[in-house]
Amino acid sequence: MTTEISSARQQILETASDLFYQKGIQHVGINEVIAASGVAKRTLYRWFPSKDLLIEAVMQYRAAQWSSWFETAVSERGNTPKERLLSTFDVLRDWYASPSFRGCPFINAVLEIADASHKAHQVSIDLRESIRQIIIRLAAEAGVKNPDLFSRQYLLLIGGASLMATIEQSPDGATFAQTALSVLIDANIGD
Repeated sequence: MTTEISSARQQILETASDLFYQKGIQHVGINEVIAASGVAKRTLYRWFPSKDLLIEAVMQYRAAQWSSWFETAVSERGNTPKERLLSTFDVLRDWYASPSFRGCPFINAVLEIADASHKAHQVSIDLRESIRQIIIRLAAEAGVKNPDLFSRQYLLLIGGASLMATIEQSPDGATFAQTALSVLIDANIGD
C-alpha cells in the first residue's frame, strides 16, 4: 500500500512538473493535473490540499532533480577544477539545445508567481544558492582569489545565458558566457 501511495504522489509530481514547465504554472489547473496523471481527485488532494502546496512540492522536486543533474554532469567533464568550471556552460549549452527546453523553470516560476512570499520563490533562491556553493568550491579548488565574489559574478553569467537561451531559443548564450567566464577565471587566479 505504501508503494502504491508513494507512486501516486510521484506520478502527480512528475505530471504537474511537466505541465507547469510546458504550459506555465498559472495556465494549468488542478483538474488538468488530475486528468493527465490518472489519479483520483481525492488522491491528489490527500497529498496536496491546495495548488500552492502542489506548486511548492513540484518546485522542490524539480530543484532536487536539476541540482543532482547539474552537479553530476559537471563532475563528469574536465580534469581540473578550472576545466570543470568552464564545463558548466557545456552542460548548460546541451540543456538549452534540447528540444524540450522552455527556459529555466525556476526563473519562469519566479516571474510567473508575482507574490515574492510564495514558497516557490524560496525554492528558486535555495537552488541558486546551491549552484553558488558548487561554484565556490570549484573556484577555490582552481585557485580563484575570492571564490565568494567570483560565485556571484558567475550567477550573473548563468542567469544571462539562461535568459538569452529562452528569448532567442538558441544555446549560443552558453558559449558567450563560457568565454566571459574564462576571462573572469584568468583575471582572478594568481597574484
